[in-house]
Amino acid sequence: MGLLGSNDLKEQQKINELELKINREKQKLDKKLTRQKILLGAFLVDALESNSVEDLKKYTADNLLDFLTRQTDKDLMADLVKELKERADSKNNNKTKTDT
Repeated sequence: MGLLGSNDLKEQQKINELELKINREKQKLDKKLTRQKILLGAFLVDALESNSVEDLKKYTADNLLDFLTRQTDKDLMADLVKELKERADSKNNNKTKTDT
């Protein structure tokens, strides 16, 4: 390769190094976003389990399946939604009984 080819090779090597660096940074960002989603999910599960937010169970039961787009995800969450509806309904029934 003469004088001209060695410069091209060095430039290609620099490009490859930069692409690797970009990919590493993308992976770090993806991991960060995934961790944020997991923590937010854990927070919401805790709020649902402790019933700390008024009508969150009902809202989740009414809207979660519409939010999901993949049928496999809907199938996965169907039992949870059913349980949330039952708990929200029993809470509303108990509230109605005590109000009368």
